[in-house]
Amino acid sequence: MPTSLHPSASEPAASTAAASVIDGRAADATHAEQRRVWHVHAAVFAVTMLAIGAVNLMTNLAAGITGEWSAWWSIWALIGWSLGLAIHGLVVRLARPEPFAASAADRTVDECAAGQR
Repeated sequence: MPTSLHPSASEPAASTAAASVIDGRAADATHAEQRRVWHVHAAVFAVTMLAIGAVNLMTNLAAGITGEWSAWWSIWALIGWSLGLAIHGLVVRLARPEPFAASAADRTVDECAAGQR
């Protein structure tokens, strides 16, 4: 029995749906990695800011200038890094894959197969 080199009409739709699911999973995996990296960034930020704040506090206590606002130089590191962390979080949030993209494609295929559409 000869085999055709041309795909049948149903194969492109099936491969498109499968590709959509695979692309959705890859996007989910990439986004999960981006979120993990942001969480590491936030943890490093917290630990480092505590250390910088402690150094600033000890320096101010030793110099006897804890009551002077200008002595708290660690606030500049806090402001700058907080801004960087916020922008990083915003980028990760905006780069998330569309919710329900793969399930919407699956629903459409299932509805078409069941004759509901």
